[in-house]
Amino acid sequence: MREGYERDDLFINELCDTYFKPVYKYCKKLIKSQPELMDFADECTQNTFLEARKQISKLKRHPNVEGWLFTTARNFINLSFRAMYIKKRREVIITDDINYRLELQDNEIDQLVENAVDVDELYHEVLMKLSSSEYELYTDYYLKKMSIAELTRKYDVSANAITTRIYRINKKIRSIVQTLVVSLDI
Repeated sequence: MREGYERDDLFINELCDTYFKPVYKYCKKLIKSQPELMDFADECTQNTFLEARKQISKLKRHPNVEGWLFTTARNFINLSFRAMYIKKRREVIITDDINYRLELQDNEIDQLVENAVDVDELYHEVLMKLSSSEYELYTDYYLKKMSIAELTRKYDVSANAITTRIYRINKKIRSIVQTLVVSLDI
């Protein structure tokens, strides 16, 4: 059994010795030797020989090993280009100018809300719509900063029950705020 592994290693070593430089040169040619894409050539060449190692039993019987290596290298280059294209399509580059404009816009929105809403009054109005038990849990968790463990001891319920109650309070507060803001017609 060990002899088979040694023959496989010998076969792969011979492949690397014979074809590594030509495959690398081919990958560089496919990327048109663009300096920013040289990583693709390195990576795709290595991936080609890793794939050869995985497919060694098939490759030993293959009638055109060299053709298989070059085709595999081309496929890896194409996959890399496709991944780069997809990434660039979805990527948004934020320059300092765009970042500055976004900050100005955020400030304008904040100013609009501040002018239209008395935040302290809104806060008070929202909390008044909570039941006494909800208000107490809200105060303990958000204002007194009690941990879930402390809350489970205080209320004598499970951690799951506490986190569920906190989630429901948050959901209720969001709903109340949304209703109040819509009624303000900002």
